[in-house]
Amino acid sequence: MITINVIDNKICGSYGDTPFTVDYSKELYDSMNALATASATVDSVEEYNEILAAFAPLCVVDYTKTIETQCEYIHINKATGEFFLKHNGVVSSIPMPQALVDRIFESLDKEIDFMPLVKMWTRWLRNPILWRKMKQGHGQDFCNRFFNFVNMQYVHPKHKEDLMENHGLTEEAASKRATMYQMKITHEGLLNGYKVSKEVLHKFDPETGEQVDRYKRTFNVDTGEIEGDGLPEHVEDRLFEPAVMGNSGDAFFCEGPNGYGSPQHFIKVGCTHRLADWSQVNVNDTVSCVKGLHVGGLKYIAFYSGEIHNIFVDPMHIGAVPCDVDGAIRCKQYFVHSSLAGVNGSIYHSSSYAAMTDAEWDEMRAKAVQERAEKKAQSDKEVAELNAL
Repeated sequence: MITINVIDNKICGSYGDTPFTVDYSKELYDSMNALATASATVDSVEEYNEILAAFAPLCVVDYTKTIETQCEYIHINKATGEFFLKHNGVVSSIPMPQALVDRIFESLDKEIDFMPLVKMWTRWLRNPILWRKMKQGHGQDFCNRFFNFVNMQYVHPKHKEDLMENHGLTEEAASKRATMYQMKITHEGLLNGYKVSKEVLHKFDPETGEQVDRYKRTFNVDTGEIEGDGLPEHVEDRLFEPAVMGNSGDAFFCEGPNGYGSPQHFIKVGCTHRLADWSQVNVNDTVSCVKGLHVGGLKYIAFYSGEIHNIFVDPMHIGAVPCDVDGAIRCKQYFVHSSLAGVNGSIYHSSSYAAMTDAEWDEMRAKAVQERAEKKAQSDKEVAELNAL
């Protein structure tokens, strides 16, 4: 059976057991209506199945015909079918990975805002390591690995178990409901990932230089039982270090209101953590567990014990996406905005960090433009001298 209804500017209904919703046009509606009418008068199953087969393609939305009108920042190469970023009339030379295009289509189909995906891709195209790898001939592979990493999904075991035990769902249904993207994307196009650390529970006595407990526990005077662990009220006042590397490897800056002025191995909530330059990030995608600031998704952090921090990463700071995409990406910089270890004393918005990295990009772009202008001026001078001979 085929049913057709027109609601606002949509045609919706079902054919067989399949529901559909498409944009209304008189031509499309007339074609659907003709097939629906014909299906009501057929005499055989074969004829009915033929009509359903003819009806099905009419229910498929071809977003390639409409996406350029819906988003001014996307350009489609009609000859190749590839999608590119477009801004101020300039089209990027690097095509979007097909997985990114598919996710934009999925967002359109579900009427979800896809601009965070476009903004994420914009930030990715600012990445200096991407352009270095493009010149080396493997930049497109880097792009594909990057978005495959972003697109990875994770079945949350505790959520799945709860759905099965407390809500009566089958394992298949529970797995589907408990599936989520490992890395979330903010409105500004930043990645929201995870970092595992261990807490630094000691400090050094300023007078003796000896190592002592960082926090002073309190005890019940009668029973001797611990009544308080002495931890600060807010997690920003606590100190952490990388779970695996600890205080080894390259030191990095921890910058913020409660950060440090020189490179250390400390992680603090509310601070930007960055390496001094790209030489401290191993950008070889074929190796893992090498230098760089490591950031992972939900599956990655499940392999480690320690305190879990929520972090923002601008895609322009990603230096490597290892071929074993279950692992961590390696970055030059990230921002820790909260932690499961404790309660924040302040709120750190993704928009604030995005504005900071946008300013960094403005400086990088201005420097690149200046360098190219100087090279052109030098080249013009040399050409003029040659012509004068």
